[in-house]
Amino acid sequence: MLVTLMHLAVILIIGIAGAVCSGAPFVLLAVTGILLILVTAESLVPEEDSKKRNLLRGVIAVAVTAMAVVIGEWWAFFAFACIEGLSIATLAVAAPVCYILSVCMRRYPLIASRDVAEMLLFSAIIAGGIVVICLLKKLSDEVKRRKDIARERLLRTSISEMNEKRINKELAKQNYETDRNARLLERENISRNIHNSVGHSITAAIMTLDAADMLYDTKPEEARRRMNDANERIRGSLDSIRSAVRALDAEGGELPIADLRRYLKNAAEDFTMDTERSVDFIEDSYAEEISLPREHVEFLTGVLQEAFTNGVKHGGASHFTVGLMADSGHVKLIIKDDGKSDFGGAIPAERMEAGFGLRKILDYAKRCGGSAVFENSDGFRTEVELPL
Repeated sequence: MLVTLMHLAVILIIGIAGAVCSGAPFVLLAVTGILLILVTAESLVPEEDSKKRNLLRGVIAVAVTAMAVVIGEWWAFFAFACIEGLSIATLAVAAPVCYILSVCMRRYPLIASRDVAEMLLFSAIIAGGIVVICLLKKLSDEVKRRKDIARERLLRTSISEMNEKRINKELAKQNYETDRNARLLERENISRNIHNSVGHSITAAIMTLDAADMLYDTKPEEARRRMNDANERIRGSLDSIRSAVRALDAEGGELPIADLRRYLKNAAEDFTMDTERSVDFIEDSYAEEISLPREHVEFLTGVLQEAFTNGVKHGGASHFTVGLMADSGHVKLIIKDDGKSDFGGAIPAERMEAGFGLRKILDYAKRCGGSAVFENSDGFRTEVELPL
């Protein structure tokens, strides 16, 4: 824009001065006006449209040359500095040459030595003036270029800061979601552990108290013994709550599969002692060196307890079979009972959602990348598979 303004100023000054000095002022003013329009139009053409730019520059060059020749004064040839697309050296040679040709055409054949000296002097002045004007144009271009670079750098910095703020905001949101999910997972673990460790103990205590109530009139000593057992069960539930909460802090590490087998056996023995139901372990298939995450061990023990409770409560089961299988990639627990329920086949989704224990089992298995299947055909069957 600064270069265009410089071009317009040079053309306007030369055009007005030429109109005052020449005998055809209106013609020169018209040519000056056309040149001003052409220079402005050339500056507005996009850099990509090279054909239109070159065409306008050619027309401007012809009009500048014509205006300078018509004026005939040496200072009129400074207008050559308004021609774009040519080097400084080319313009510094072309302008004096055109000036000399113009003088020769006007004064021929009466050209004296004084005229030659005058032409040489003014040619040097024209060349020097063209160089100065072109250098000023280059200087203004360089100033504009540096300003553009500084503006672009500032823009990049601003965009970078905006992106950084956006990324920080996204990270803060992700951290919040991560913390929130961690809290939800911790609540899930607490609810599952308390349900597994306390719910079954209280259920067993209730069943023991029911049995004691029936024996109270006929076998008071046996009833008292069962009541004492129920009392111990309830007292142990408080310790189970505390240990379940402590287990959250000590979560992690691995246990050998033999420990899982022992926990399952202990749960089965407690169940048979409390309910007088029978439990058989079959289909054991695993290598002793296999290890499981502590959380898997606690979970699978809770699955067995849940299956025992549901089998008695909902199906009236009297006999259970338990199978444990594992390899280097998976561990599978299968529990089957001989109970009867009011629905058959696969468990409906709405019924599973309503059941707290089954839903917890399914959620944990899915979260670990495993599976949980519940079926009721000739007894209730629970199959849980977890990846190792």
